[in-house]
Amino acid sequence: MPHGNSDRLSQLGKSVLDTIVTFILFEERPMLTGEDFSTKHANILSDETVRSWLNSYDTELKRRVRRASPNILDDPEEARFLFNSYVGAVCVQGGLQATANWIGKLVKPDSDQPPGLMGNLGSRPTFAPATHAQAGTPHAAATAPPPYYPSAPQVPTPPPVVPLGTLALFNQTCNQRGFSLEWNSTSNGPSHDPRWEVRCMVNGVERGSGLGRNQKQAKELAAHQAWQYMQSTNWTLEQPEPTA
Repeated sequence: MPHGNSDRLSQLGKSVLDTIVTFILFEERPMLTGEDFSTKHANILSDETVRSWLNSYDTELKRRVRRASPNILDDPEEARFLFNSYVGAVCVQGGLQATANWIGKLVKPDSDQPPGLMGNLGSRPTFAPATHAQAGTPHAAATAPPPYYPSAPQVPTPPPVVPLGTLALFNQTCNQRGFSLEWNSTSNGPSHDPRWEVRCMVNGVERGSGLGRNQKQAKELAAHQAWQYMQSTNWTLEQPEPTA
């Protein structure tokens, strides 16, 4: 596809969203001090605000953009990834100004004037100052453009939902049975957005692996896979080695 996968859209959306919010705050009158500017910027782009914006959409957005699981909003990183991907898709399909019009209504739902990113600075209309409550008001459903994908983007299938406590239970069971346990962790990708891989070694043999956006998530997935494997062998180690 011409825009690539959701990782690319998320990177674009993150930059576009930050730029638009920064510009909106820069245009506020009376002018914000540097400290107030930084505080309001952090509040607007907080995990709670992003979650409230996503909550105001139906599940169609979540299914189309990320094929997300129902508990996607429980993970702030995944929720932010989802929203950034959607911002990137809107920007690719509708352009920067259309994206600014939409984000402007999310940030300042009571304003009738969208942020004019095109043209001269001096000729742009300014926004009246908004309260903190307004900045986080979830009005997305009423003002956002519709999803722009004719079909879902081709993205990797999200990892399975791991039952809570699997890692602790797996550690306890291995300890009770006298098995040695190692976790080999590696990461790749940019430092600000790494991808982690964790391999679970039982008595020196790999029995599970996991990929995640952070080390904890990858380790939980590796433990889940190793637990399933060991359960299938009745917790014996005399089975053929797993293939890659």
